[in-house]
Amino acid sequence: MTRSWRALVIGCLMAFAGFSSAHELKTVTLRFDELNQNLVDVLLNVPQLGEESPHSVIPEFDKRCQIISLSNAQRGVDSIERRWRLRCLPSLANTRVQLHGLDPRMPDALIMVNFTNGVQENIALDRHDPVRTLGDGLANGNQALSNYFGIGVSHILRGPDHLLFVLGLLLMVAIQYRGIATLIAAITAFTLAHSLTLAMGLMGIWGLSAKPVEILIAGSILLLAYELHQYQPSQPSISFRQPWLVAFGFGLLHGFGFAGALSDVGLPDEAKAWALLYFNLGVEAGQLGFVFVIWLLLMRLQKDAIQHQKITRWAATGLGGIACFWLFDRVSDWISSSYPQFILRGIA
Repeated sequence: MTRSWRALVIGCLMAFAGFSSAHELKTVTLRFDELNQNLVDVLLNVPQLGEESPHSVIPEFDKRCQIISLSNAQRGVDSIERRWRLRCLPSLANTRVQLHGLDPRMPDALIMVNFTNGVQENIALDRHDPVRTLGDGLANGNQALSNYFGIGVSHILRGPDHLLFVLGLLLMVAIQYRGIATLIAAITAFTLAHSLTLAMGLMGIWGLSAKPVEILIAGSILLLAYELHQYQPSQPSISFRQPWLVAFGFGLLHGFGFAGALSDVGLPDEAKAWALLYFNLGVEAGQLGFVFVIWLLLMRLQKDAIQHQKITRWAATGLGGIACFWLFDRVSDWISSSYPQFILRGIA
């Protein structure tokens, strides 16, 4: 067994060792639909973590909002939903909400508010700061749409699978001591590709199921790790000769992942294109910030060729280990969620 294969196997074994007790990070969503000046429907969606039943995430509403009715928890394929109807006096505007029960597995939440006058608001929070005050419902359309920029930045910076793929592209360029022009070409190809499939998925033109996409994204990172370990300066593969081709091909796949995340948030019907643009700009801003910082670090390491090669190899091993972990976890999650359906079909 070659040294490259041994390194990847070690990374995979390390990932498998922690596989049974860890899960992918999930995002909770809480949606307010204002029916009239006083009545409000509330929907809480809590992702299911494997076989666990996360009932612990509970919203605490403003004292001005009285609970009129509460539905029982309903289990879906991969989430649990709860509904409330509130009477808020004098209105939902400027009320306070707090989410209890967010933990390291589900650290983030997104609050979506639809006011009766058509104004929409999206507010992000996390377990370290779980309290928010809703807006006054008077924001103009541009202000509401600009919230999607922040959602895009938050998604890319808290989406480690996309960032690790970009890191793999950076390492492929850096290990060959190629310049910034090659890096820009690869990142631009990745951006164009995921922007295309993101738009296609959200506009309903074409889409893929979320779970297979997540599995393939993990596979794309594992492939980059393998390529980095197999790199031969005298005989570079096409991935190293033309990294923009790899970036574009897998960028198409990553775009469907972005579409799945944004579909949970939803787009305003009257301005889908603008909301999509703001979200995509936010994604690119977060991605470019990450690229800039890592590239500066890699340029410093290039002054010492031996150290540069060692760190690149170890980084590739880390990429491979994390990708193996996600691959085990996501395949297991997909099988566990699909297996009961196969059983029921067989019985029927």
